[in-house]
Amino acid sequence: MGDKKVELWDSLPGAKYYASRYQLAERIMKVLDYIYKDEIVKHFDKGWQFAKFNIVRTDKAHRQLNGCDCGIFVMNWLEDIECTSHGSNKFQHASERVRVALSLLKNPKNKRLKEARESARRVVDEELDMLAQHGPSIPHHSIARKPMTRSQAK
Repeated sequence: MGDKKVELWDSLPGAKYYASRYQLAERIMKVLDYIYKDEIVKHFDKGWQFAKFNIVRTDKAHRQLNGCDCGIFVMNWLEDIECTSHGSNKFQHASERVRVALSLLKNPKNKRLKEARESARRVVDEELDMLAQHGPSIPHHSIARKPMTRSQAK
């Protein structure tokens, strides 16, 4: 804030994206000016704006290994800004997706936690009822035997 500078930390950089990401950052700064207009008037000098901040690209961010886990990768990495335990070579996208999803779901501020638990219980109950009625089914796979239809089972 003191430097009036915004750094773009990009886990998946590419020259073809620089202009669009810079423009997006400019738009976000204008939105912040709008959202915090009352606070800006109270706490800063006249004419102070986020939109006047200098936007710079930095190479400080760790690089992710694929092009589909940007959000989870960055959320994970921000939890440990020093990147000591979440470097890109240690990032396990599947387990991190589950970890982040569960932390959001179980957060005490989640107003729909009770609803999610009830929904999960219904799904588990339905699966248990299905198992009790029909037994376990073998998923269809090229090396798995095709499941029998009800008429074949009779």
